[in-house]
Amino acid sequence: MTVPIQSVEVQHGWASILDRLRTSENEAAVRMWLASPKVRPVAVEDGVLHLECPTPLFQVTIRDRLARQLAVAASEVLAVPVTEVRCRVSGAAIREHERKLGQAEPATVGSAGSREPAARTPETATFPRPAPAAGRTWGHGFKPLEHFVVGTCNRLAYDAIQRILDDPHHPVNPLFIHGASGLGKTHLEQGLALAFKERYPKSKVQYIRCEQFTNDYITACEQGAAGIQAFRVRMRHPDLLLIDDIHFLSQGQKLRTKEELFATFNELSEHGKKLVITSDAGPKDIQYLEERFIQRFSGGLVIALQKPDPAVRREVLRAKARAQGVTLADDVVDFVAEHIIDNMRELEGAVNKLVQFSHSFQRRLDLPAARQALADMIERGSVEPLHTLILREVADHFGLIAADLTGKNRSGPRSTARHVAMYVLKHARSDTYSAIGQTFGVKSHSSVAYACEQVGAHRATDPKLDGFINELLLRVKRG
Repeated sequence: MTVPIQSVEVQHGWASILDRLRTSENEAAVRMWLASPKVRPVAVEDGVLHLECPTPLFQVTIRDRLARQLAVAASEVLAVPVTEVRCRVSGAAIREHERKLGQAEPATVGSAGSREPAARTPETATFPRPAPAAGRTWGHGFKPLEHFVVGTCNRLAYDAIQRILDDPHHPVNPLFIHGASGLGKTHLEQGLALAFKERYPKSKVQYIRCEQFTNDYITACEQGAAGIQAFRVRMRHPDLLLIDDIHFLSQGQKLRTKEELFATFNELSEHGKKLVITSDAGPKDIQYLEERFIQRFSGGLVIALQKPDPAVRREVLRAKARAQGVTLADDVVDFVAEHIIDNMRELEGAVNKLVQFSHSFQRRLDLPAARQALADMIERGSVEPLHTLILREVADHFGLIAADLTGKNRSGPRSTARHVAMYVLKHARSDTYSAIGQTFGVKSHSSVAYACEQVGAHRATDPKLDGFINELLLRVKRG
């Protein structure tokens, strides 16, 4: 029998225990699940560290991800053997979460609108112990929030997501996150959906892409009044509604869909429900988006994601490699991070290629191997930037030089060529209209949007132009 260490002593050592746990790999998990003021160390008795947690999710997460490390750190700091961690969630704590969320019915809503009962969790759990099978399909394939790598390029967006998770009743609403493809918008949104639903087990969370919202609404209209009512119940009653890729609204007028969306936003806001929106373009850059939407989004919090900074790129590479059981040498990480700079998705693809190259050729992943494995990706990026390639190819097609497309003379074929180059840039990289306009010296994003719209319409009547654009986009995306 060990001598019990009571609450005061454990609490005094708690900060030191957490400091020992913090590493580059689990900093986010420690901050989210252990450093919360709602997690309280109670005592150490007979080699067991007793904790109080606010919800069953904390029980499961600490058990599955942190219990073993926590026991080791507690042994070192408190100078007593700690072999287990036991966590208790009181019924009062669960009822308090339900009261704060104003929840009345124990069900959740998934991305397809299906209902599932809230899982029952025992008041106490012993750690470590194999977790029971969850048996849930909601959110399958979503990336957890703690896997998101945070840096200066995305700190504002991550903190805004975290604030919603910590305080669902914070008055800032909606949150609008925008940026080019591959910067982590969907990861943030889906990670929040998972974490929110798990932290507040009886809450209703609805994640949906804007295109699916449109398709579901069209289907509901075809089903008549009953279909529309069912659709509105699904979209207007969640505690948290997340809409991905709202720039889809720029592909045509979609008047009825926008009316329904705006009414949904109003309904949620009036009842204090949270709304998170992502887009490739900022509110002012989305074509066909009326001023009322822009004002609604601007009245909340609009945050732009930037290209990953060097520190984030390096950490993404290391994290993706660790997930596949591989440790990359520092010089390999530096080499890839210096050459692949645009987005997280390309970095992940580079890691996949490195790992496959190593397995296929039974080679150690040193710098020469990395240069060979990524030759096509690295050389393309270092020799000719994407926008330079597009300008050159479009200019050649119209019998011009690249400078004609960015110069002040816009007469004759120059104007058409400029518009085609804008269109290809938009569809190749999903840059904002404003960013594309800077390449051509155009100050108004609406001018770029109009140019892209005209080229899109002209493709339908000009097979030669359509074929050229198709081939160029395939070349660009193929790399």
